[in-house]
Amino acid sequence: MTNFHTDWHTLVDSKLEHFIETGTMVLDDVFDADSLTALQTESGFIDYKEATLTHGERETAIRGDSIRWIDETCPAGTKYLAAINELGRYFNQTLYTGIRSSEAHYACYPAGFGYKWHKDNPQGRDERVISAVFYLNDDWQNTDGGQITVVNKQDETIQLLPQLNRLVIFDSNLLHQVEITNRQRFSIATWLRRDERLI
Repeated sequence: MTNFHTDWHTLVDSKLEHFIETGTMVLDDVFDADSLTALQTESGFIDYKEATLTHGERETAIRGDSIRWIDETCPAGTKYLAAINELGRYFNQTLYTGIRSSEAHYACYPAGFGYKWHKDNPQGRDERVISAVFYLNDDWQNTDGGQITVVNKQDETIQLLPQLNRLVIFDSNLLHQVEITNRQRFSIATWLRRDERLI
């Protein structure tokens, strides 16, 4: 049985100052092999629905992914969320972020699609504090595309490859996009929120 145990202090402590300054952080080798395989397997066998924009419309020119929200019917995903809740507690202890809950969905981008520039909090909203994307594809190359591009707090544009077992973390109010992917791309989109139940 996989336990999804991650020592967030060991992974994050040395990168915390950079996160405060830029609003971005990259963590590699986040989970053990069994946990990673469980997520990869589950992401390949669930039923996806076409994602829509905030107002409920499907706009593939803007957003081309299909998604499946993680709930109690996703055993591996539920354990992933439990680990993310531990990360939320870490951020509450170190940065006083006031995070109270988390949510996540599996995302599948077919070749030829991405997600154009956006912020994760709709205008006038601030429930999402920290966004994160966890990557599930083996052997991803630069030529495969699908990078996440983020404009950080210092107004620098950074682009990160969706490498296996990588968690990209960023302030939910930062502008970002998913570049067009050249092969099917699996990930978990994740948000740490300041509303709902206490974690």
